[in-house]
Amino acid sequence: MVQRPFSENRVDSWRNITEKMSQEFYPGYTQINSVIHKMQRPKISTILSSIDTGKSRTLVSRMNIAKNENIHPYELRMARDAITNVMQNNEDNFIFSDNLQDIRNITNSNNFKPFNIPSSKFFFSTNLSKENDTSAKDDTILISGYPKLEFDSSDSFENINNIEDLPLINITGKEYDIVQDKADDISQVPPAADTPHCSNNSKLPTTPTHNSCSVLNEVAADIDSQKKFEQFDIEPQWVVEKQFWNKIYESRYESLMRNSKWPSLKVILIPRSDVHSIWKRPFEKLYNDTVRNIISNIVKKLKFYPNLTFSWNEVSHLAYWWRNSRHKSRTTLRRLVKEGRLEITTGGWVETDESTSNLFGIIHLLIEGHQWLKHNLNCSPEIAWLTHSVTHSPTLPYLMSTSGISHLVFSNLHYSWQQYLTEYQYTDFVWVQNWDSNKDSETNLNKALHKIGNDRYPKHSILAHYLQFNTAGFKACGPQGDICDTEFNFANINNNVDINTFNVKEKSEKILEQYSKTGTTSSHNVIIAPVGDKFSYQFQTEFDYQYNNYQKISEFVNLNQDIYKATVDFGTAKDYFKSVLTRHKTFPTLKGDFLTYADISKGSPEYWTGYFTTRPFLKILLRRIQSTLRSTEILFSLAHNFNVFKSYNTSNLIERLLNARENVARFQDRNVVSGTLTAKGLRYVQTQILKTAKDCWFIQETVASLLSSKPGLNETYLEKYVYREGEFISSFKSVTSGDQIYIFNSLNYERTEIVELMSRHYNLRVIDHNKKEVKIQVNPIWKYTIENKVKISRQFFKIIFVAVIPPMTFQLFKIKKSYDSGQSLSTIYCLKCEVDDVKGGREFPFIIHPIEMGDIQLESYRYRLVFDEYTGFLKTVTEKTTNSEKIVLIDFSAFRSSHTNAGMFLFNINTSKPLEDILLPFRIDPKLKTMMIVSGQITTELVSIYGKLLQHSVKIFNLLNSSLSNAIKLETKVDYDVSPKNRELEIFLFIQTDINNGNPLKLFIDNNGFQFSHRTVNLSRRIESNVYPMTSMVFIEDGKSRMTIATDHSQGVTSLQEGQVVIMLDRRVLYDDGRGSNEDLADSVTTYHTHYILLENFIEQKIQDDDTTAKTNLKLPSLHATYLASTLNYQLDIYFIEVLKTNNCQFAFLPLIRAPLPCDTAVINYRVILHRGSSLENPPNTALITLHRNSYSCSMAQDINMHCSGDEIKLKKIFRNIKVVYHTNLVGTTDGPPVDILNKENFPPMEIITLRIHF
Repeated sequence: MVQRPFSENRVDSWRNITEKMSQEFYPGYTQINSVIHKMQRPKISTILSSIDTGKSRTLVSRMNIAKNENIHPYELRMARDAITNVMQNNEDNFIFSDNLQDIRNITNSNNFKPFNIPSSKFFFSTNLSKENDTSAKDDTILISGYPKLEFDSSDSFENINNIEDLPLINITGKEYDIVQDKADDISQVPPAADTPHCSNNSKLPTTPTHNSCSVLNEVAADIDSQKKFEQFDIEPQWVVEKQFWNKIYESRYESLMRNSKWPSLKVILIPRSDVHSIWKRPFEKLYNDTVRNIISNIVKKLKFYPNLTFSWNEVSHLAYWWRNSRHKSRTTLRRLVKEGRLEITTGGWVETDESTSNLFGIIHLLIEGHQWLKHNLNCSPEIAWLTHSVTHSPTLPYLMSTSGISHLVFSNLHYSWQQYLTEYQYTDFVWVQNWDSNKDSETNLNKALHKIGNDRYPKHSILAHYLQFNTAGFKACGPQGDICDTEFNFANINNNVDINTFNVKEKSEKILEQYSKTGTTSSHNVIIAPVGDKFSYQFQTEFDYQYNNYQKISEFVNLNQDIYKATVDFGTAKDYFKSVLTRHKTFPTLKGDFLTYADISKGSPEYWTGYFTTRPFLKILLRRIQSTLRSTEILFSLAHNFNVFKSYNTSNLIERLLNARENVARFQDRNVVSGTLTAKGLRYVQTQILKTAKDCWFIQETVASLLSSKPGLNETYLEKYVYREGEFISSFKSVTSGDQIYIFNSLNYERTEIVELMSRHYNLRVIDHNKKEVKIQVNPIWKYTIENKVKISRQFFKIIFVAVIPPMTFQLFKIKKSYDSGQSLSTIYCLKCEVDDVKGGREFPFIIHPIEMGDIQLESYRYRLVFDEYTGFLKTVTEKTTNSEKIVLIDFSAFRSSHTNAGMFLFNINTSKPLEDILLPFRIDPKLKTMMIVSGQITTELVSIYGKLLQHSVKIFNLLNSSLSNAIKLETKVDYDVSPKNRELEIFLFIQTDINNGNPLKLFIDNNGFQFSHRTVNLSRRIESNVYPMTSMVFIEDGKSRMTIATDHSQGVTSLQEGQVVIMLDRRVLYDDGRGSNEDLADSVTTYHTHYILLENFIEQKIQDDDTTAKTNLKLPSLHATYLASTLNYQLDIYFIEVLKTNNCQFAFLPLIRAPLPCDTAVINYRVILHRGSSLENPPNTALITLHRNSYSCSMAQDINMHCSGDEIKLKKIFRNIKVVYHTNLVGTTDGPPVDILNKENFPPMEIITLRIHF
């Protein structure tokens, strides 16, 4: 049966429009009715069964093609913006009925990203050929073009020092601001004849807008970690012994000890204390209870013992100590650092988890730490020490190299890697990037190794040392590490006997045996022996015990080094690498990562892949606070470019910004970003996130107000509008006629977004800065009730519209009353919907149609989607441009957790019953589920509800020439309910396609949003070993097509069969996995997951896999996929202007930069250099801008136009009032040469650079 989705059942006066008019509106498109097509189909037998059965497909289309009947033009577009899934009735701010306390999370404002791009409208003046404006037809979804900026070739913009220098936007020559229109109440009023413009009529020299696509080849290395791991026997027989060290290694040790050519043993004793920022206790309490004493003791005891050294590995606690310490202690600390006895490694604010953190967060914590060290201690770390994370990504070595670090110590590898590196004596290797082929740079590493010409290691290579036996404490001394931990940890005075004249020989030989065995894991026989463990040296006596006893061992061994052929001395990691480089000049190269970690502490493999998915709600909040801080930094820096603070006291803003920077950097701590906090730590972090968000919002409101307000007004008139379901909520604002919305795009390229607003009125319209009416869609606000019904509010509505915002630009939208809202009202299809019964409630504007039996079909200009009538999930997608049907089958299931070795960190499924069909009751009786379709002129969405546990929606966008046209948006709400309900369930979403992605299966997953690695899924291995972290996106492909899935937070990803992607959503495990937290994972909260699906075709059929060229090409996402991922990471910033304050806004359209950047270049951050305690008499005049030159696939059709510049970047032509720009390292602590132009020679693809800008 055919069901019409829009207006055919309505009796509206505007409905009777002929098909001839539709043909005029939509030339080149087949004139058909958008329908919801239904047909009976068999039920699915199993949730993971193959879908290519020929069943469940729509065999006959009953659409009336080009039938001459009354069709409203908007019936051609089935796209829904964001039916949001409501939270519980008792949530704050959820307005439903008379209670204003009830309107909290009614709508999912995460959807406010999309929009439609008119092809002939550009913001920046370029030399693009003018296209015919085919988008001016009345009923096409037009996003009004922003004005062309015409710049002179003169440098007149160089003289603009103040925001007041920007001209007021006038309309039709009248001398009043667009914000203050006289009368604008009739929706049919035509737009003004003159297009408003916002510039000084100066014209920027034209630059080509074409970005050349660079094909990158994967570099060769001695060890490819991905391929090597595929070859390992990951469940050898020795696993039950809990260690790989056996008689073979003992024999090698004995043989080498008798070999006269074997070099002498050199032991570097490195006292250290392993501290973290947040885990079981709040940061301040942890510092006051333990870390404050540790740092104070370091300063005292290193001053007292002249040959004692110490290694410190984080800045967060150090900065807190510095702030509260005396001048004398600070001076001593500086001297110890200068002498090299106190070595500060890595320089990060904290040590992060390398699998679940993203690029912005990692760079931010590095810059925050290195800037503090340079300003306060005048030091820059030369060694990285990464022993806290159990996973290791190639992103960190790259960022270390760009920060001036060329050596790395790390620990925690899969037990198979431990054995391999020990067997082949590869514990020292050169870690290279799989895309870095530049051997022209004379790096510090190449200098130290005397490498010249083609023998050099690539530019971003780093010499890495694997700290043996997966520990950075006493147990690292040797294969029998318990000996050192029990007998040579002299802080434990109850169990250990001090070294004295009578036992020094026995004790020295006993520990030398362990040291010597460790020495055989490399070919140079130099080892690091850590002296310390977690939170060591809280007491001064511990220093005395450790130093005095190890000093006696050192003196005895060194005195008898001719006998023992060994030396033992206190030192640092720098001393270790110095010694190694004097003995060894050639090292194997390794590319790839170590993101699969497992230990065998209990005699069986235990995989640390569960935390990739642990606490997704926290992971989402962390991304949001990073986006909030980034926008704050960019606005604050641009405000200094405009010199808007000349009459404003910024001390409060700077204090808030410094606090926000430190907090966001601290949130990158391994236990926070991975979600493995204890319940107490989690509450603390959530409180700090909210506090930080409020500080950032305050800064944004102030800065944006100063930038846009009329001269002489220092009043903050903007209010941050944040309304994302289940996440941040600012002061709730229900928009009404007369209100205004100010939107800022912090990205450096144009973005198209769907903006969602809440209102008590549906008869509204939106006017843009050009005084043109924007197409809107009015959607219902609803909630799911315990009676398995959908209750729709008659008091509140969702107003959505499409906004095209140029790069780093403010754009104003005005809310006006409309007298004709019929076209903007969406159509609802639902069988279990009811309208809330409110006394004195207004007329309900929507028409609710029943959903009839059969499969459901939704259409947009780009796609035709078919949904299964029984499950309510997507089955197939037809691309209208190629008329090809693709299988894209979505479903949900869950892994059943084991009662052992599963918990907050570990993932371990129940082997007797690995899968749980969480939707089985709804498959048995499809009537139990609730389905709802909301269809309008901008978006169409199908929502399927399966009780309280799961709610899933698929949304398509009915937009032309838009970045969202090709995207399919998935929104999934998971609610485990009160514990212990749904216990031991790890819910996942799987997407099954007809893509032949190889045997074995291959996934391409990002590393921290920076680069991509191929992952091979070996189905012969346990599923726990095949789960990988995704922080940004994953794609699968064959020779013809590709499917990319972008996410808004880090998740675990795997596959169970060919053409499939399995995305882990959430988990509840009521067991403690014994990894230190001493807690289970029972505090699951309602979480909203957002994904984009992008289906793409290769320009030409790919070369066969056996072709060498095809194999060496680096696998990269398309430019379109990169764009979608960035919009998920970095939200639009929306500000609310109340009716009484609308006159304060001077600029309805305010570009903060003068020209766009290339499409492949991303501004990671733009931050003013600030330091605590610095004088505020002189305003800051220096900032750091960090740029990333993305590389994208040249094999995919780039059908997205972001209106960018060419490959060259001239910062003085982009940012205002720049005096000079200098090269610096990633963290901004070095002085490089001045730079005027960046191109692909000095800023090649994949690179990240930081520039110091003086203004």
